[in-house]
Amino acid sequence: MKKCLSLLLLLLASAVMFAQEKYKSKEQDEYYSNRLSNYEPWKPVDKNEIKAYKNAFFALENIAAYTPFQEGEEHQRFYYASLKPRFDACPELAAKIDKRQIVRYEKIGSVEAIVYKSYEYFLAHEPSIYVAYSEDQGQSWTFYYTGITHCQPLCFKPQSKMPLFNKQGDLQLEACLLRQISPLSLGHAPDYELVKDGLLLIIVFETLRRDSDGDGLTDIVEARYMTDPFNSDTDGDGIADGLDMNPRFALPRSEKTSVFEHLIDHQLSDTILLTMPEVCYADEKTKTVTVVTDNPDLQAVQPKTRRVIILSTEEFEKSGKFYQPMNELDISPMFKVDNEENVYRVSIGEGSGTCEYVVKKIGNGWKREVVSMSIF
Repeated sequence: MKKCLSLLLLLLASAVMFAQEKYKSKEQDEYYSNRLSNYEPWKPVDKNEIKAYKNAFFALENIAAYTPFQEGEEHQRFYYASLKPRFDACPELAAKIDKRQIVRYEKIGSVEAIVYKSYEYFLAHEPSIYVAYSEDQGQSWTFYYTGITHCQPLCFKPQSKMPLFNKQGDLQLEACLLRQISPLSLGHAPDYELVKDGLLLIIVFETLRRDSDGDGLTDIVEARYMTDPFNSDTDGDGIADGLDMNPRFALPRSEKTSVFEHLIDHQLSDTILLTMPEVCYADEKTKTVTVVTDNPDLQAVQPKTRRVIILSTEEFEKSGKFYQPMNELDISPMFKVDNEENVYRVSIGEGSGTCEYVVKKIGNGWKREVVSMSIF
């Protein structure tokens, strides 16, 4: 068995080396050479910028009496016992919330709220903050995205003794500002330092729920998507933003657009047809990814399985220090292979892995071939 596996790996390595040598591309070499020359190493956000942070939707106040920030606290120990009956009785709640990620919980009469962290909707390197809310003693729940990414730079305190509900019935959360001092790397989470303590964030339910244009996305979600909260169809393609798999762009398709859709959707087939794609719609379970590109062939995609938020390079650079992309995809242009007609190299990187392909134009479609795969 070991001999067969070794032989298989040897053959695979030989095939990759052959493909790399056979499908050379000067366009690709120049592209990555330019990227390397313009590369700027990661560096922490200036402390003064973090101290000046203001939340776009909710009030952030200084308080004199506060619970000091404690690093490395375990959220589950604070709320597991009181919430266990809720999770046992409500499968929806158990499926939606990881008990280890609960930040705060409180019950007043028939009203309950759970503030928790989750990667379900936005797959950034840090989880987002959500609120689960019930008005019928936990029989049914509504889930809201707050627009806040954990530690970027707000961090909340599960050990706080301050009531979660304020006198107006809205939420109040003790918080502090943290500064990321090391980049995310394979096998190592970022490190943080405390910049400012003694803060209180007020989450007003009216703001949390607001959907100004009635497109199914709250104004807070639209701010993250960089869509227009006052226009239900930002790109004017006839599909409401809440249903649109590419809500920011509606450009004419090219033959290359089909290749990019194939990569985004993780299609397994090695044949890519040029037929018009079936129109698919997003829902609350659809995963969302970000692609930064100025390539109109890529901007025109209509994926089937993942909602894609496409930003131009200029938009991304202006998005701010605390904008966290949702599971960013790094998709290269299609580079023409030297001395070949209608043959291109293209790659897609996600997380810590990258896969590179050669695609060849064949009649009414493309043939795809894996050139290399890497994990770093």
